[in-house]
Amino acid sequence: MSILNLAINLAILCGVARGIQLFSRHCRHRFGRSFFTARGFWLSAIAINFLWWGYYFWTTAQLRHAPPSGGLLLMAMGIGAAAWLIYENVRDTDLLHGIGGSSLQLVLFSPVAVYGFPLLLIAMLFLLFASYKGAPAWFVDP
Repeated sequence: MSILNLAINLAILCGVARGIQLFSRHCRHRFGRSFFTARGFWLSAIAINFLWWGYYFWTTAQLRHAPPSGGLLLMAMGIGAAAWLIYENVRDTDLLHGIGGSSLQLVLFSPVAVYGFPLLLIAMLFLLFASYKGAPAWFVDP
C-alpha cells in the first residue's frame, strides 16, 4: 500500500512540475515573458521574507514588551513588494496569466526564500572561519 501511495504522490509531483513547465513555455511564447527569472525570485524573496519576519515580530512584540508597529511595517513592505511583483507580471502579460504566474512565483520560491537566506549566512560564516589563518606555531610560548 505504501508503494502505491508513493507512486501516486510521485505522479502528482511530476504532473504539477510538468504543468508549471507548460505554463512557463506558454507565457514565453505568447507574451515573451518568463516568470521564473532571477528578478522574479528576488522580488518574491523580499516579499516573503518581509511578510515572514514582520509576522514574527508582530506576534512576539508582547513578549518583548515592544510596540507591534515594527512588525506591521515589515508586513506592509512585504505586501508592497508582492503588489509590485503582481503589477509587473500583469503589465507584461494579461490579468489571468499575471496573477497565476505571480502566485506560482510566491508559492514556489517561498521555501528557498525562507530557508535559503539563513543557510547562506551559515555557509558564509563557516567559510569565514574555515579560511581564517591562525598565527604560526613558533609564536606560541613553550
